[in-house]
Amino acid sequence: MKTVRFWHYHNGSEVLIKMTAGETLFHSHGGPTDEGWTRESHAWHFDGETVTCEWCHDGADCDGRLTRSGESFCSVADLRAGFHDAETNIQFPRWQERDSRQRDYSAEAMNY
Repeated sequence: MKTVRFWHYHNGSEVLIKMTAGETLFHSHGGPTDEGWTRESHAWHFDGETVTCEWCHDGADCDGRLTRSGESFCSVADLRAGFHDAETNIQFPRWQERDSRQRDYSAEAMNY
């Protein structure tokens, strides 16, 4: 069984994620803020060769609600080929964007 490990930046710190081929992991967090609310969700899937990440950042503040979502992927060979944090000596994945969307609810309400 093939296993991969890669770093993810979550809630102010680095988290090491470990996955086996065929596995899907989901994580979501959020809550109230001083101006509204926020929610961030990730679903990672590892097919044995590529890690795929479906993500969503949703929230509302004094300017209204904004939702951004998309899908990124990273081959096993690139799981340690992205951003290098010199302070912690952690190498992050080199994610490639496959798809992204944005919905601005306030702009829609004003017919933009």
